[in-house]
Amino acid sequence: MMEKIKSTLVALCEEMTVSGYEYRAENKIRELCGSAFDEIRVSPLGSFVLVKKSKNKNAKRLLIDAHLDNVGMMVTDIKKGGFLSVVNIGGLDTRVLPATEVTVYGKQEIYGLVTSTPPHLRKAGADSVPKMDELYIDTGYSLEELEKIVTIGDPVGYRLKLTEMENGYVTTSGLDDKACVCAIIEAIKDVDRDELKYDIYVTVSAQEETGKNGSARSAFEIEPDIAIITDVNFASGDGTPEHECIKCRGGAAVDISSLTDRALTRNIIKLLKDKGIKHQIICEPGKTYTNNEGLLISGKGVRTAVLSVPLKNMHTPCETVNLEDIKSLKEIIKAIVTDGEL
Repeated sequence: MMEKIKSTLVALCEEMTVSGYEYRAENKIRELCGSAFDEIRVSPLGSFVLVKKSKNKNAKRLLIDAHLDNVGMMVTDIKKGGFLSVVNIGGLDTRVLPATEVTVYGKQEIYGLVTSTPPHLRKAGADSVPKMDELYIDTGYSLEELEKIVTIGDPVGYRLKLTEMENGYVTTSGLDDKACVCAIIEAIKDVDRDELKYDIYVTVSAQEETGKNGSARSAFEIEPDIAIITDVNFASGDGTPEHECIKCRGGAAVDISSLTDRALTRNIIKLLKDKGIKHQIICEPGKTYTNNEGLLISGKGVRTAVLSVPLKNMHTPCETVNLEDIKSLKEIIKAIVTDGEL
């Protein structure tokens, strides 16, 4: 099972999906899903909708969401010496950007390195955290060469490379939220239609990092009876408040929030306890900062629950998850779609 999860995760993380450019992964999504779904379609906003119907004629519609997009940058100017000015797409952590390897997606893909004024040359009293307008991408090209390849508005993403660490950890960019996309696809592929209790609508959604638009618009069209939103959450670590985090290798978490359906959440927790499926609980009294906030008010309103996977180093080039936690989310989803009394 773990090899299948890892294989699917690697395939997803090889695709550039900076928010607004999710369409680039369409062929990969179709390849990974194969004939396991009855229908695969693309919404007007660029989300992928994967449909798998139950043989139960009176089945309710269950939407399961994970977003495909990740943070990145956009070219705003081409400068002498082969440098590019950029602006952020989504919430970048500028503390870690200097010396980061990136790919510029122009007429051809080119390598770049984020650079800024060396600390030795910075003015006294200058902020130690660089601002986006103080950062540049060094490409090594001349101005004339670069203008033939890159245009204003071209996207820039962290260089794509998944690295395996010890004890089941993997690191790369885009694990927010491809870790959950991986778990959902593998879970639904594993379940026969005879076993499905619900008609399943998986939304591999666009534009979460830049406004949470994709999932809400898909839900408006699908009109689900119930929705499960999956995303990453902060993993516990040095300097991180324990009550705001979940533990790596502790299993996926069920979120308890004022903006999720309490009865639905209780039923999921009971199901997981009855089946002995490893999981955690996290309290998020207000917003969950996931697609939940847009999806729950779609149409006449949707009953929602939120599941999350612990992730280290969010919105950086080295986001880190443990494969055991992705496996846990996969098992939770399988239990919900086959046995859940929602």
